[in-house]
Amino acid sequence: MDPIQCEGCGESTAGYDIISYGGMDSGYRQLCSRCFNAEVAKLNGLDDFENVRFEPIGIVDSVGEAHQFHFQVRLLGNIVALDAFELRDGTPSGYQFQMVGDPEEDLLALLGRLIEKIRRRLSVKYLTDAGHELQIAEQTVRGRIDWDESAVERTPLLVIDGREITWDDFGRMLMAFEGWQFKLEIFDRSEEA
Repeated sequence: MDPIQCEGCGESTAGYDIISYGGMDSGYRQLCSRCFNAEVAKLNGLDDFENVRFEPIGIVDSVGEAHQFHFQVRLLGNIVALDAFELRDGTPSGYQFQMVGDPEEDLLALLGRLIEKIRRRLSVKYLTDAGHELQIAEQTVRGRIDWDESAVERTPLLVIDGREITWDDFGRMLMAFEGWQFKLEIFDRSEEA
């Protein structure tokens, strides 16, 4: 993904760190997360908001594979969202996590809780390679619902163990449990699933 110039500070910024900020009446500006946070802090009287950029970190999963996580802090009025994500071809992909907190909270403490959440999730694999096919390892699967750009119709794409799984492939994995019951629960991306 090509860098985009922030209309606030003028810095060349990765596309995933650009936020379209404004409104129908005033128009929109392309701001980096740092300039976006400064604007939101000013509007909400949060003069003490600490606008921090965290360096990427590597975390190893349960099978020894390293995953590099990038971070983005976004001030959203009365909450702050801290996102962690892997990059593939310059775009957030694979594992993605979020933690929300109070804007006056210490962002390092929020980062610490997010890293613990990532470690818990990476400590378990929900899929296993069985021969030439992926299968559900146990009876529980956790992941994220995304959308399949390659599908003609609006079709889900699941991200399980940081891997993209098509809806059809996931359906084939479920057939190992034909006749069983299931319970589907959906959580906000900032909640612990």
